[in-house]
Amino acid sequence: MKIVFFGVGAVSSVMARVIYELSEKSFSDDLEFVFFVRDEKKAKKHFFRNQEILMISKFIEVDNFNEIFEKHQEYKKELKKSSIFINSSVPEFNLPIMKLSLEYKANYADLASDIYNDKILTTLEFEQQSLNESFMEQNLFALINLGISPGVTNFLIGERIYAFTNLPYKTKVTKIEINLLEEIHSKQLIFSWSPNVAIEEISYKPIFFKKNKIKTIEPFSKTKTYKFPYFRNFVEIYPVFQEEIISLKQSFGDIEDIRMFVGGNEIELMKNLYQLNLLSNKYCYGYENSEISINSIIKDVIPKMKTPEVIEEYVKDKTIKYAEFSAVADIYLEILYPQTQKKIKSIESIGIAFNKYPELIKTPYSGSTYISYPTGVGAGILLFYTYMNTKKKNIKGVILSEKLPPLLGPITNDIIKRELTSYKINLINSITHN
Repeated sequence: MKIVFFGVGAVSSVMARVIYELSEKSFSDDLEFVFFVRDEKKAKKHFFRNQEILMISKFIEVDNFNEIFEKHQEYKKELKKSSIFINSSVPEFNLPIMKLSLEYKANYADLASDIYNDKILTTLEFEQQSLNESFMEQNLFALINLGISPGVTNFLIGERIYAFTNLPYKTKVTKIEINLLEEIHSKQLIFSWSPNVAIEEISYKPIFFKKNKIKTIEPFSKTKTYKFPYFRNFVEIYPVFQEEIISLKQSFGDIEDIRMFVGGNEIELMKNLYQLNLLSNKYCYGYENSEISINSIIKDVIPKMKTPEVIEEYVKDKTIKYAEFSAVADIYLEILYPQTQKKIKSIESIGIAFNKYPELIKTPYSGSTYISYPTGVGAGILLFYTYMNTKKKNIKGVILSEKLPPLLGPITNDIIKRELTSYKINLINSITHN
């Protein structure tokens, strides 16, 4: 199995390690990695605890990914006979890498989509889906928006909704609310995600569906108090717009209300910056001809993500004391029993929680952030088991994670969930009366 990564970072390094470990357990074909990177020295730092990965990897340094797309024949040796191409860079490269996958008859995966545009709100489709027919024709799959959320949360939601169809009574999902927790306790300001990306996402007006209509509100203008199952305190969470909103509405169009919220102290920092107008795109001092905005200054001076070696030291010396990531989907359900015509309302809560972050110091994943680790684990597990079942289950086309459960079947679905727990990721599953 040969896997080609376009870009190396905090998530893709975890993905590579997970795929390596799963491959070792399954006795699959010899594994080989190819990494296209802009800086080989920086890229290899992400594997400072993974000599086994470096031994089976080849790093190709390029000035710009566009030269691969435009002159791919020059990289034919590295690209041919590949099993999967993975865009582990930014969403703008999704389509070019997908087209390259089709050219070299390789499967495809990515971690995110470009959703901050008006077109997607009209079509309710990701741009990657424009190539669905091409992948179908070549019997290749393209897994998009992989990770923990989106990704595993979509998978768990899809599994439950698929199970509802097999119940002996009528069920209706009236609402889905996804709630995220990003909490870190540290002696200094440490970002576990790209600050620039976080600023862009949090500044975008949250979008949600209410009674099948698209609604928008101002960032941080509404809040709700939420209790995450493994977290000791109640948390204020705020509406946010991510891929899950579009993905779930597309897959389950009869669900009228779909919303998403995020909270935790990293979000509280962003809220403070936003409410102080420090994320404003207005030009400084009122000079409209200037290219310097308050937002651009903040992005320039705000602390950047630390290297894996520095993150490891922060955990060792207890600069980072505690961290937790959680994603819980509350599925609002109405059940109609045919014998009595009585309607029962309940809330099924499913999701994940990762609260064992300091324990990574003893593993090859030391240096990961508390968000990149579960994201890479989730992406790696979903991708590996999809690939291993491709021929048996005839999996092809552009696929959203919530569509995987009926394709993979109950046995593989169960294996995926057990693999998640083996990586210290707790699964959440409860039913309460509404």
